[in-house]
Amino acid sequence: MRVHIHPLSVNKAWRGGRRFKTHDYLQYEKELSSLLPRRQVVSGPVSVSLTFSLNQLYRADLDNFIKPLMDILVKRQYIDDDRKVLKYVLEKKKTQGVEYIDIEINKI
Repeated sequence: MRVHIHPLSVNKAWRGGRRFKTHDYLQYEKELSSLLPRRQVVSGPVSVSLTFSLNQLYRADLDNFIKPLMDILVKRQYIDDDRKVLKYVLEKKKTQGVEYIDIEINKI
């Protein structure tokens, strides 16, 4: 599944020591939720492949994009619990124009 959105860095997601969601996080959650198609929950152990296609590769660490995205995927019931992710495949690549995230979730 491809979602046309710029990923949110974990550095912009919470304030007050990860206790309160920032305005940026709430906006990202709202926009991402509106772009995600309806889907049946994948329960149990899963592998998740994420490709972040960005205009600027070096503005944020790759691992900073994972937590906000995964929390929203759990909330939107794509997976039942991100603690059950046993494997991540991550990639960050250069794109021109519209940024997007490719998401693939597979039951293990």
